[in-house]
Order: sequence, then structure tokens, then C-alpha cells
Amino acid sequence: MLGVGRRLEALRHALDLSRKDFANSFGLDPSSYTKTVDGEKQLRSEAAYAIAERWGVTMDYLFRGRLAELPEHLRESILKNLNTAD
Repeated sequence: MLGVGRRLEALRHALDLSRKDFANSFGLDPSSYTKTVDGEKQLRSEAAYAIAERWGVTMDYLFRGRLAELPEHLRESILKNLNTAD
């Protein structure tokens, strides 16, 4: 589940949002978001769908890491954030 967390954080950084603002943008409690990022909790499909709809990413990106269908500007920023993540 850490892969999902890394991808969520890369998206959040690409959007230049705080954890709280990002979580609130798709209706997730910030503490639940933190647990998801840390791999303590799975990303529910309902939340993933809300992220996809709100931010223009795909479920394939969120769950599998596929970047091919993302808008180019978002893909480039996410790649940069994934490559600089710890």
C-alpha cells in the first residue's frame, strides 16, 4: 500500500496543497489520509474515484502507478515529485 501513498503524496505536491487541503478536496478526513499515505489504511475505491474526478488522474495511476493517460503537465510534475521522494 506504500505505493499508493507515494503516488498520493506526489499528486498532492504537484498540486501544491497541504495534506489537510488535499484530503478535504475529496472528502477524506486528514487523519485517514495520513494513515493511507503511511500504509496503515487502504485507499477505498470511493475516495480514489473522488480523487480521480476532482484532480483529473486515473484509477490506474492511483492503484497501479500508470502515468500514460494523465495530462502532460500533471504527469511531468508527478514524475518529478516521485523521483525526489524519500
